[in-house]
Amino acid sequence: MRRYLRLWWHWARLSLGRESLFRGNAWVRLLAHALWLGTAWVFFEALYLHVPAIAGWRREQVWLLIAVNELAQGLYNLFVGRGLLWIPDLIWQGELDSILTKPVAPLFTLSVGRMRLYDAPALALPLALGGYALHALGLRPTPAQWAWFALLGLGVAARYAITLAVVTVAFWVTRVYAMPSLLAELFRLAGYPEGIFRGASRALFTWGVPVLVVANFPTQALLGAPPLPHVAAALLAVGLWLSAALVLWRAGLRRYTAVGG
Repeated sequence: MRRYLRLWWHWARLSLGRESLFRGNAWVRLLAHALWLGTAWVFFEALYLHVPAIAGWRREQVWLLIAVNELAQGLYNLFVGRGLLWIPDLIWQGELDSILTKPVAPLFTLSVGRMRLYDAPALALPLALGGYALHALGLRPTPAQWAWFALLGLGVAARYAITLAVVTVAFWVTRVYAMPSLLAELFRLAGYPEGIFRGASRALFTWGVPVLVVANFPTQALLGAPPLPHVAAALLAVGLWLSAALVLWRAGLRRYTAVGG
């Protein structure tokens, strides 16, 4: 465990060191994150000009939902998102063996070896919006509610498991092109109130692709209504996705021949 902590710290310093060479890039990325957040906010504000509530969610509650979703996306991209997208290129170029031969679990290296800690300042944007939303709602979450809010970690795990399963398909196909980008757009649905999903779509986004766990459940916890049955379903769905991803990963490694394109 100590070795893995040292490695994590080493890669964290490398990430920050690389970014220090291009300091202007940090401001550009901060602006990009602000535009993403602002676009989502403007979209819902336009809707609220015509309706008082969306699936029972008031304007300030949706502000909180947007902030929680952006925070979850930010944490995922900060620590593991870039590393997973590296896997198909390594397979295609026949360079994955350079990772496999190291005395470290390869998934650990691939997941966190390319962290983007220089995006950390952008987390201030959703935190500020979330704090303002809580103030506007007159809410002061209890320690128990903050504990339920830790479900945010489950949402990050859901995206990790699904993305790992998708990029691992690169062991069997020529290239994995648009799938990771499509997944990123799919997980943008996490910022929509869960009440708009009914029937088959609700089952799909709870069980098939557990999008609702990313932001809706942690937000509901802060609003005072932890969705216990849905959380149990989400735990099972994330566990199944993670198990499937690991099965695909191991099967792909048995097939890998280190021959590039």
